[in-house]
Amino acid sequence: METQEKETQSSVGLTSAEVAERVARGEVNKTKEKSGKSYLRIVTDNLFTFFNMIWALIAVLMIAFQSYSNLTFLAVIIPNVLIAIIQECRAKHTVEKLSVTTDPRATVLRDGAPVEIAAEEIVLGDVMRVSMGQQILADAIVVSGLAEANESMLTGESNAIRKSEGDKVLAGSYLVSGQIDCRTIHVGAENYIHKIEKAAKGFKKPASNLFRDLNKLLFYIACLMVPLAIAMYIFQRISTGSVTDSVLQTCGAVIGMIPAGMYLLVTVTLTLSVITLATKRTLVQDMYSIEMLASADVVCLDKTGTITDGTMCVSAVLPLGGHTEEEVGHIMSLIEGSEQSVNATSRALIEHFGTVDDDTLLDKVPFSSARKYSAAAFAGIGTYSVGAPHFVKCEVTDEMEEKIGTYAAAGERVLLLAKHESLTAESGEPVALIAVSDRIRPNAKETIEKFQSQDVTVKIISGDHAATVAAIAARVGVKNADRYASCETMSDEELIAAANEYTVFGRVTPEQKVLLVKTLKAEGHTVAMTGDGVNDTLALKESNCAIAMADGSEMARKVSQIVLLDSDFGTLPDVVREGRRCINNVRRSSTLFLMKTVLTITLSLVTVITGLLSLFTSVPVFVYPFQPKGLMLLELCVIGIASVLLALEPNNERIEGSFIKTVLKNNIPNAIGLIVPVFTVVLLGACGVFESTAQRNVLAMIAVTLAGLANLWMLCIPYTKWRAFVAVGMTAFLALAVLLCATV
Repeated sequence: METQEKETQSSVGLTSAEVAERVARGEVNKTKEKSGKSYLRIVTDNLFTFFNMIWALIAVLMIAFQSYSNLTFLAVIIPNVLIAIIQECRAKHTVEKLSVTTDPRATVLRDGAPVEIAAEEIVLGDVMRVSMGQQILADAIVVSGLAEANESMLTGESNAIRKSEGDKVLAGSYLVSGQIDCRTIHVGAENYIHKIEKAAKGFKKPASNLFRDLNKLLFYIACLMVPLAIAMYIFQRISTGSVTDSVLQTCGAVIGMIPAGMYLLVTVTLTLSVITLATKRTLVQDMYSIEMLASADVVCLDKTGTITDGTMCVSAVLPLGGHTEEEVGHIMSLIEGSEQSVNATSRALIEHFGTVDDDTLLDKVPFSSARKYSAAAFAGIGTYSVGAPHFVKCEVTDEMEEKIGTYAAAGERVLLLAKHESLTAESGEPVALIAVSDRIRPNAKETIEKFQSQDVTVKIISGDHAATVAAIAARVGVKNADRYASCETMSDEELIAAANEYTVFGRVTPEQKVLLVKTLKAEGHTVAMTGDGVNDTLALKESNCAIAMADGSEMARKVSQIVLLDSDFGTLPDVVREGRRCINNVRRSSTLFLMKTVLTITLSLVTVITGLLSLFTSVPVFVYPFQPKGLMLLELCVIGIASVLLALEPNNERIEGSFIKTVLKNNIPNAIGLIVPVFTVVLLGACGVFESTAQRNVLAMIAVTLAGLANLWMLCIPYTKWRAFVAVGMTAFLALAVLLCATV
């Protein structure tokens, strides 16, 4: 009775009433879980930060004391926050739009008729009708038909797998030949593909060294700033007796301590890089990932979809026994014209030889994965078969064996075309050897060479046969491609030991991909990884920089920081170049911002120390010389604009060392260059040289601005045309600003 019911279901599918019952029970092919940040979280994460709260408090205080001229610092803060929010929202919108345009639809049998529905409308027990080129949208059991499925999105292995009645097909795979009806056994969260996706679900925080070092630097500054600000206000209040002056001077010190412009510099520079890369069809979802790819010293690539484009082509035709290439071409066009199903290999043969469909076909033995050859008998022409050399019923000579071995060593698949007396003959005459290979992307070799010329190690990780992958890696110029390992029998310990020893890894499972990436990271490498399948998502998320192909799985795109919209990894060297230009120039320009921070902290410490001494001695309290607007000439004319312009200069040097250590080391002479002239003015004021504290403060502002300009000129050494332009331009701009201020 149960068997009869299943047979009925397989022929007519579910009824409308049965579908309604399953929908009511929630047995539908959709999930509530989503990956990535929401728009609200993007806004809140960028808006409600510790320092944004500090700046908001300062702004409120300036407004409360009607010191509106001191609100100029918001001109730096607001663009910084807006640019970060807009860029991240745009990236999210682009990925979601890409997902919508690739949403698949299913054909299901309901009430005995085929109906087209959205993938999420499939219910448990639905009978799906899937044809060649279509995707399986839910785990199912084949109830009728014969097909070959490609499960590379799930397993990483590109070989077609035969599927017939009773076989299981998985969501995420697609048919390369044939047609099947299959009954769904899992929907929604129960699908195998979703279980993999669930492990990779969620937002991955940036792994950027720049992001980490900036936050670490700001944390240290915050630890100093809070107690210093409290102590400063107390002692300034005691010294001046004015609440307004004490608040303004304390706020001026706090604003000076925070290198807000440095964050804006990083944001603007990375945004410009994102815009540049967008013109090259590269979507950057996380701006800081540009730095991580530029810092990468290991790039892990998949074979299928990265080095190769997922299709095959005929690479060589070798006629045998006196036959001509023209004769071979005519025979193959007849054979392919008689084929009823098409797979990746036959598509390559059709592309090369074409098809001829005429009335001369007498009988046909179709290709099957078990038989590994097909045969056809043609009136007036003869009987021919084509397939794997050792399965076609024809003797393989030593000379042919040598040729087959040569092609195989290059990673190519070899077919033997033979002529027979009849379809049942047990022997035949060899006609030709045909080599079929994976189609390598046109710029694959050039891209590999660019990576290796930049001292980036390339490793190939694939689910395919290790020797085949190694041969293809050698063809595109991967160094040490002959060092390959098959991972199907490796233990975790053996794989960890092999991570650095080998270049090519074949038969790799999704879990092993993750372990390889973890091992490389643990050994001090910065790892970038490309992937397009669901089987890649866990490893992509583990890598320092994840790169997905636009035509790959939705989950791979969502967990990646960079999406190649044309699915062409040839654009990656451009990302590396942009990243190196950006980060190297930001490192150099950041010293301009930190010299102001060090100056402000030093002056604040002097205020607090003299305040403490004044409690027990006659030492007067040092009056902080700058209000919030006092450093704006330095911030705008010397630091802000100049740093952005310097960050635009080409720079392809490899990124080395810690950002924070490099910047602090380079900052010491610049900071001293600011501190000395300011303290000189302060000491002269203490000696009574100036008529008032206000005059002293104006001269201190002039001194710090001119000293900053001198530091800018020093930073531009050695002078290039661009650096000289920046130095001269900022000098002229400063002079113009001073004149405008004087006239106002």
